[in-house]
Amino acid sequence: PHCAKPARPGRRSPLRSATPRGGSQRRRARMVKMAGRSERGYGLKFKLETVKTVRHFTAHTPIKYGPNPKTKGSKSWHRYAKYMKAKTVGEALKLGAKIADLCWELERGDYSLPKASKAVRARGLTAKDVEQIEAKFASMVGPRGLAVSMDADNAEEELAKEEAWIKAKLELTQKTAKRLGVQLEAETHAELTEEGVYETSDTRNGRLVANVLAQEKLREKTKKGKKLSEDDVAEVLRIWGFAQNYGRVNVLPGGRKWVYSDTLGGIKRRVSGYGVTPPTVRYPAVARLLNQWLVDNRPAGLKHDFVCTSININANYGARVHRDGNNIGPSAIRAFGDFTGGELIYWAKDDRKTPLDALKETQAKKLNIKRRTEVFDGCRAHCVVPFEGERISVVFFSCRNYPRVGAKNIAFLKKDCGFAWPTDERLALLKRYTEPK
Repeated sequence: PHCAKPARPGRRSPLRSATPRGGSQRRRARMVKMAGRSERGYGLKFKLETVKTVRHFTAHTPIKYGPNPKTKGSKSWHRYAKYMKAKTVGEALKLGAKIADLCWELERGDYSLPKASKAVRARGLTAKDVEQIEAKFASMVGPRGLAVSMDADNAEEELAKEEAWIKAKLELTQKTAKRLGVQLEAETHAELTEEGVYETSDTRNGRLVANVLAQEKLREKTKKGKKLSEDDVAEVLRIWGFAQNYGRVNVLPGGRKWVYSDTLGGIKRRVSGYGVTPPTVRYPAVARLLNQWLVDNRPAGLKHDFVCTSININANYGARVHRDGNNIGPSAIRAFGDFTGGELIYWAKDDRKTPLDALKETQAKKLNIKRRTEVFDGCRAHCVVPFEGERISVVFFSCRNYPRVGAKNIAFLKKDCGFAWPTDERLALLKRYTEPK
């Protein structure tokens, strides 16, 4: 389904705040510093070979630390002073080292891995300690940004492609922030999580700059009385900071562990009922820009304004064949960016019962959503053709039981975010456009 989980499982995300951040015009946006400024344990970047090496450590792997390389008197210096006495990896972790330390210090040559003449056993560890340590290593999934298995044949290629895309995105974000006068400020991971928003520094900055840029474009539209264009939307979306979404298991292409996918608007959460997604609260101008663009550029053949509760934004992945399970009524979809391929394959006459692997592509339509916005029934089978380049798709849809989002939240979504909220009558009108003919 398009309904995405709030950023971390098991935590109740807040509904909208009384004064959504980022909503005022040309305000001094609060940001965290770009690239590499996160506190230890968040956002650190390591080479693929480093992570693969550390993943194969055990509690009993021999280790020999060199002199303390940390800044004297710092927290890291004091921690290193404790675990540098360890003779095995397990002992180092018991004395306060972290998995991130093992990666960081391996790349800098701060320790070596001597070959033992006989089997070495970690000292001072219980069987439970060893079990927990082994579980930590087994849970390592690869460097940040790697969406496929570390052991995949194309892991190096995928990581290099991802890093190039991220680098270009960060450069564009910094350039746009400078032009807009957005000031960079320090804000810790703890301060962000207090508000129920779990974001890396890069994600946070991209979203904040995108929100300010969306405000500027909306002001310009009002001032000049012009329609928002595809270029306006593409410019904002190229800066938007995407989260790694592990929850969309029904769309994951083969071999991928996560996809870049965010939802703005009202949703049915995977836990704790209905509400507004945290990115919507913090960055309402982005949702307003997307909604206004759809009003200004009504899909061809549609005689009524499109209504929806939510907007799904996806970057750089082609969904496999699936049916959306939590939607009601039609969806509207458009793809932005510099790419080739990437058409939508849509089984308009799908009976919603045939096994997905039994569907024949000859019975489907191929829709060029780079050239035009299409209205389709997301509860019928669809998928994406492979593509090359940067492709960002936007899907407008309505979640089931949408009144349960709540009156106050709906009022916020309509007023601050520009959602044309659905009614049963308006959805019935739209359904006529997706009924099999």
